[in-house]
Amino acid sequence: MSKASERRSKEVARAFDQLIVATSDDSFEILEGKYKELERHLLRSLLKTAFERKEAQRRIAERLFTEAFAHNCPWPVFGRLLRRIQRLGYSNAERRYHVACLYAMWCERHREHDPREARRLLDETERHLLRLPRSNRLRQGLLEALAEKRRETGLRPLDE
Repeated sequence: MSKASERRSKEVARAFDQLIVATSDDSFEILEGKYKELERHLLRSLLKTAFERKEAQRRIAERLFTEAFAHNCPWPVFGRLLRRIQRLGYSNAERRYHVACLYAMWCERHREHDPREARRLLDETERHLLRLPRSNRLRQGLLEALAEKRRETGLRPLDE
């Protein structure tokens, strides 16, 4: 990583940290507006490479998705954010796991919502984790946590 890229990465991290603290008591609507404003600022003036831009968009989408879960947002909001993450892709295996688990727990809270898509996302996440090298330090822990989340939510794999 170049020094300039490292500097930009630190600036992005600092901006995220400041926004997390500043929005801790905000409603989701206000919080979402502030994150979108941060994203516009970062894309316009700070981030230079396609990778940096995409990663910032992913991180913001993941953060908003987590906040939508925490604020118990309805499906039109929660689903929109889920689709955005799916379009952008996941930052890493942990983020993929995090999104799948939040979706499964959201479905458990909202029994009127069909959980088949959440089950499919859990299945995809499990397949992705199984493809990681056995030596990967996260692989076993995330697989065990995913199995526990399946037990908690009742969303067993489709092939069971």
